[in-house]
Amino acid sequence: MFNHSSTGGDKIADKKPIIRLYFAKVREGFYDLSEEEKIEFMRKDRENLDKLGCQVLMMIDCRWSNEEWDYVGVEEWPTIEALEKRGKFEKEELESFRMGEMKTYLGTRESFAEYGKE
Repeated sequence: MFNHSSTGGDKIADKKPIIRLYFAKVREGFYDLSEEEKIEFMRKDRENLDKLGCQVLMMIDCRWSNEEWDYVGVEEWPTIEALEKRGKFEKEELESFRMGEMKTYLGTRESFAEYGKE
């Protein structure tokens, strides 16, 4: 049904950009920051995303319709190594675990153009 080899798909890191789907919930730690601290946190966050080549494909504000998650987003990363560097930055520099909760899924882009067509 889907385009995967018999070995379980492509070697992700070698060939394609990595897509990260995330679900995020902002925690009190972020709301407790001063306005200056919030601005600095977001500046450092954005600077690192740009440095590592992240493209935010979509960010959805679902606070009005969902109690579990505040945001859902889709990012494209140039390599798995860039995403690994991002993970280290989120944990060690941003301490993002204090600011929010996040659930992620990784994959690669798959064409939908031929799906269901003969």
